[in-house]
Amino acid sequence: MILVLNARQQHYARCMHNRVTKLHLARRQLTDNFLPSLLQMPLKRVVCAISGGIDSAVSALLLKQRGYDVTGLFMVNWDHVEEGESNCPRTRDLADAQKVCNILDIELQSVNFVKEYWNHVFVPFLESYKQGRAVVPDVACNSLIKFGLFYEYARERLGADVVATGHYARTSRGWDGPSDSPVKLLRSVDPVKDQTYFLANVSERALRNTLFPVGGMYKSEVQKIAATNGLGFLNEKRESMGICFVGKRKNFSDFLLEYIDPVQGPIVLDSSSSHQTIGIHSGVHNFTLGKRVAVPIENYQSAAGLFVAKLDYATQTVYVVEGSHHPSLYAEQFQVNQPIWITPPAKNHIQFALQRNHPPLDCVLDGDIVTPVRPVRAAATGQLCVFYDGDVCLGGGEIQRIVSTL
Repeated sequence: MILVLNARQQHYARCMHNRVTKLHLARRQLTDNFLPSLLQMPLKRVVCAISGGIDSAVSALLLKQRGYDVTGLFMVNWDHVEEGESNCPRTRDLADAQKVCNILDIELQSVNFVKEYWNHVFVPFLESYKQGRAVVPDVACNSLIKFGLFYEYARERLGADVVATGHYARTSRGWDGPSDSPVKLLRSVDPVKDQTYFLANVSERALRNTLFPVGGMYKSEVQKIAATNGLGFLNEKRESMGICFVGKRKNFSDFLLEYIDPVQGPIVLDSSSSHQTIGIHSGVHNFTLGKRVAVPIENYQSAAGLFVAKLDYATQTVYVVEGSHHPSLYAEQFQVNQPIWITPPAKNHIQFALQRNHPPLDCVLDGDIVTPVRPVRAAATGQLCVFYDGDVCLGGGEIQRIVSTL
């Protein structure tokens, strides 16, 4: 059967043939010119902090799955050998880190920041702790070591385009690579694991070239990924707790006694009528604002209990009050010392948190004075106040003084 086309149909057929031919030639030209350069384009090099734990391991896995050229870097920041620990946690962690990298087929390097950690994190922590200040060493560890020295080492010595860690946090850039434009630090998808509180003093410039691969996941998802990719042994490993790189101690007070000399001072009952000495202590560093205090029954008996209301380092005096809801335990206003901003606040009405995983509370920020929407219990000098605007972690600074209480 022969199909006969009229003149109009023939014209239409010729036009369609020409269009298809031009499209084919354009596609071939694009492939010939662009594909070779695409194939020759080097992979973005990322240095991923590998601690021997599940979060950093899954982070490295996700990076490799996305096509990054991944190198693992293990940090040594605490010398357990000098403490006489026979079963060194660092040795176990390094072995696990190497096992992870073997499974993922990536290189593992290590770097030693023991001296720097001691001088810039641990010693300042001890000095503040001796004064009864509620400092959080993990904050300094992140800003000075992990996103300071580690970041610089990875970028300058190892040639990383970007740096990655297993923190539960996000940035406004997501998975995009290095950039010179400003970036915001965002809370993680998993509210229980969110670590932006500890990252609040990290340099914004460092965050521009940082990836948080697990920040968009729940912990349960991370565990499933590990289990299905040969990393299931890490699900059995206990999570790292306690002071950054020092770890959790069975008796923290005994641990500090190795570095802080005991200094005796009075425990004073602070009442509206008088100040009565009801006990003796061995250092204000052993006390936390708002926590219960025990004194000998023969010295004083209180049905409501005694709670720390104030610590005076100069006189080594611990002031206590009766009752866990005593007005002097609640701060109406406090001053923050020189907050470090990742994203400067665009308004006065924002939120703040004084501890990790505490739901942010509304406040008014006037200069360096914070006025919470309602009084907060046990706000302490030295405590980090982290500011938020919704999911955006703006930055934070230490509480310098309590302006007023109830």
